[in-house]
Amino acid sequence: MNNMNILLLPKYHPEGASSRYRLYNYIQYFEGKGHRVDVKPLLYKGYVKDLYSKNRNKSLKIMMDIFKRLSFLIKNRKNYDVLIIEKELFTNIPFFIEWIILKGTTYTVDYDDAISINYKRNRVKRLLFRNKIDKLTAGAAVTTVGNRWYWNELKKASLEYLPTVVDLKSYNYKELTKTQNLTPIIVWIGSPSTVHYLKCVETAIKVLAQKHDFILRVIGANIELDGVKVQCFKWSQEMEFKLLYEADIGIMPLFDTIWEKGKCGFKLIQYMASSLPTVASSAPANEEITLQGKTGFIASHEEDWVNYLSKLIEDKELRAKMGVAARKRIEENYSYQIWGDRFVEIIEKLN
Repeated sequence: MNNMNILLLPKYHPEGASSRYRLYNYIQYFEGKGHRVDVKPLLYKGYVKDLYSKNRNKSLKIMMDIFKRLSFLIKNRKNYDVLIIEKELFTNIPFFIEWIILKGTTYTVDYDDAISINYKRNRVKRLLFRNKIDKLTAGAAVTTVGNRWYWNELKKASLEYLPTVVDLKSYNYKELTKTQNLTPIIVWIGSPSTVHYLKCVETAIKVLAQKHDFILRVIGANIELDGVKVQCFKWSQEMEFKLLYEADIGIMPLFDTIWEKGKCGFKLIQYMASSLPTVASSAPANEEITLQGKTGFIASHEEDWVNYLSKLIEDKELRAKMGVAARKRIEENYSYQIWGDRFVEIIEKLN
């Protein structure tokens, strides 16, 4: 196998979780096989912080970022054996622009969100970009996706399954002592842009709080729920595993729309890697990751949420048993230790 020159084209700098987990964390595996990797993120460093702080004064920066990527690719795209693109080259730019840039290159596209749905459900975007992702993936040598639901959505693409996974070295439970909480902790991890998902179980959580004493731990966002003990923590890479591992149950609520069908269940993977049993909304990735009744529960209705969480709160031994099974499932199926070399092999086949 000849060594390859690879250009990674993530949307964000490593501060963006999707870019970090879907592309940056694989660099060591490509370089470990002797391949050369360059990285050119689309958006400026600090964009994610501005997004969460609702800083609106970034339009000019984004325009400059688009111009910089466009200029770089025009000059340098032929120097690479493969371009690995996160989602698309440019957001809200017609396909023909990307087609001009990508013509004559070997490229792949990666998705952990169904951005094709975004382009189809807004009237203006549907008019301008309706088939953009279909065309972009049809021309890709490979399209990697974090959820098998995409086989129904991207029907002209050459698809490869690539789940969003964790590094077991960063989730090393042997370095921490598991605390026995007197009051069980239910944990949710996310960001200011996803904390609204807790609203879809707000009623169930409030009902649960009338029956049981527990703490709702929120990592990465702030929220208040009347009648519920809530503790909020700022997310940091250094504290992520510790805050998860200290908890007792992980939750992943989602709304029931077509957008959520493209979600890849990464929160579940984080919880399970932290030896936590889980309760999650019914969605394609959640149902694949969860072994019902063994590593966690899939909740389809409000009553399910209350019943499953009650069951886990009341039974410490069940939590421990399911937590062990959850960790084992991650070790065997959802880690970079498993998928690092697999992703490299997918790309090497293109050379």
